[in-house]
Amino acid sequence: MRPFVPDGDARETAAAGGSADRDLFVTETMAELSARQGRTADAAAIYRRLLGGGPAPDRRARWQARLAALEAAASTVGTPDAGGAKGPRESRPVAASAVPVEAPTGPLLQLPLLIRTPVRSGQIVYAEGRDLIVLAPVNPGAQLMADGHIHVYAALRGRAVAGVRGCAGAQIFCQRLEAELVGIDAAYVPADELPVEFLGRPARVWLEAGVCRLAGL
Repeated sequence: MRPFVPDGDARETAAAGGSADRDLFVTETMAELSARQGRTADAAAIYRRLLGGGPAPDRRARWQARLAALEAAASTVGTPDAGGAKGPRESRPVAASAVPVEAPTGPLLQLPLLIRTPVRSGQIVYAEGRDLIVLAPVNPGAQLMADGHIHVYAALRGRAVAGVRGCAGAQIFCQRLEAELVGIDAAYVPADELPVEFLGRPARVWLEAGVCRLAGL
């Protein structure tokens, strides 16, 4: 277990973890997060582990199709050039493959994604390009993802990752911290490393100097 280092009324944890922590990320959510961040090989590896992890008849067809698409995307990076030489097969897309950003034609304000009902186990909620607000409990096995902040005005018992596309200034706020995992960008804190003084209480999670910090509200 990675130790928490006191810092005033907060605690911190490093972003890297052991094999047990990495197993927490063998989920469809984390595979898609890796793909969005350009880590195609990591995303494909997660889908391979999911497919080899046991029966999941309702999901296997989707996982196999997604794996095939990721492998096809990765293979295009190593296609021959005009001289017939092949470049290295890299998982990260080149800059030219990024989605072009169009000039905004309307208001710049994008309201948060608002969820009023409980988030059930197995559900994945992703607020793309905005904050996420949940007004009901988040059950174990549920997963929240947002490019911006995450606010949970109830118990947070599942997983929550804010700033998933590299927004280090994103934060997580919840009225009752009982999470399986909380994280900002690529840094995270698993359940067994959450400080006991914050469990079951209102809490805030943010990123500072590459590590997650937690404090009460």
